[in-house]
Amino acid sequence: MSEINASHFNHVAIYVSDLRRSAEWYKEHLGMTERSASGNHIFLKLSSGEVLALFQADEPKQVGVGVHHLAFNLSELDEERALETLRKKGIPLERRGPSLSFQDPDGYWLHFS
Repeated sequence: MSEINASHFNHVAIYVSDLRRSAEWYKEHLGMTERSASGNHIFLKLSSGEVLALFQADEPKQVGVGVHHLAFNLSELDEERALETLRKKGIPLERRGPSLSFQDPDGYWLHFS
């Protein structure tokens, strides 16, 4: 049994070719609302609370080929314990934006929120 128990997704992030155009599309066609924005990403929220993070692609080959990262909800205390557990298991952590992130066996980036 795992020492870490992620309860549900916090958000899924994808690369887009035009950040503002994509945000407006999701708002118009899926009724999402803008939760926050910065220079290279916009977080959109569904009415049920789930979040889609749009990240501006640096290269055209990033768009439409996969996810930027997956984020799982943990309390702040549980997050610190989980990160320590990952360190003890030899899983490298890397600062990516405000979060310490890690990769699964196939290279997908994960972090806790």
